[in-house]
Amino acid sequence: MSCSVSIIIPAYNAERWIGSALESALNQTWPHTEIIVVDDGSSDNTFAAAKAYESAQLKVVRQENLGAAAARNTAVSEAQGDFIQYLDADDLLSPNKVEEQVILLQSNPGYLAVSPALYFFDGQNPDTGLDERSGVVDSDDPVQWLTELLGPEGPFGMVPYGAWLTPRSIAERAGPWDNSIRSPDDDGEYFARVVLASRGIRGSKHGRYYYRKLVQGGSYSSTRSEALFWGRLHSLNCKAKWLLARTSDPRAYRALANRYLDLAFVAYPSFLKLTDEALRKTQEMGGTDYIPRFGTWKGELLRHLVGWKAAKRLNAAFHR
Repeated sequence: MSCSVSIIIPAYNAERWIGSALESALNQTWPHTEIIVVDDGSSDNTFAAAKAYESAQLKVVRQENLGAAAARNTAVSEAQGDFIQYLDADDLLSPNKVEEQVILLQSNPGYLAVSPALYFFDGQNPDTGLDERSGVVDSDDPVQWLTELLGPEGPFGMVPYGAWLTPRSIAERAGPWDNSIRSPDDDGEYFARVVLASRGIRGSKHGRYYYRKLVQGGSYSSTRSEALFWGRLHSLNCKAKWLLARTSDPRAYRALANRYLDLAFVAYPSFLKLTDEALRKTQEMGGTDYIPRFGTWKGELLRHLVGWKAAKRLNAAFHR
């Protein structure tokens, strides 16, 4: 019996891009697919744009604005496929992405498949983007894979959530998306559970997930609101809970300490209470000598001269 794939697309104010996303889903070389779009209370014409593509293969659902995680849960509840492919409404799939990963997983039951991703800026040719392969490795140890991705030696790896193909059985073991709080890292928290519910990872080679980088807002892009920073902290706390329930490896603690410090770094000095909590969690994980980079030579010079907090305060004062 042929395996079927449900392509899940949450959409919010994505009128500009939804057509391209849907065409990339419809153009998959794997023939047994269904596509479910959930319009999450958009205020533009996203719903009408998606409805123009509706067919026996493609279903469009509308709900009030509850957030991306809730929209994905709604779509999954409608899905019938043996595998789940997530796709953001402003991103794209290469035509062979689903087929390559289905074939890979048919010979690796209980595993997840992950493809490389191409990050491209809105308005540019997707194939000119930056190729990201940090998580695309074969692994029979989900705990070690997740630990390495989180970055025990400093910087962490990235896997856009659409790069995965997930067997429904693994998704059901992992549980639904956490919609208790809106978080820019809800996909990181969700796939931490999915990875830990699997037997391991299989990297595919040729399929691609095209991840659009938006210069100015749009879709589900995060902002610097305090509520979303607390959402990020919530997601990181959950990842720590899931990972440390499976291992006492010092590298896992160090990786988590690094990520808490990253969060404190980006929150300071705008959100002092959150910064203090993230630094407390850094110490709870055992502390770290890792310091995030500023990204500019001036910032790095200031950090070395006066420390990262003072450098951040000076930078904030300069940009007022």
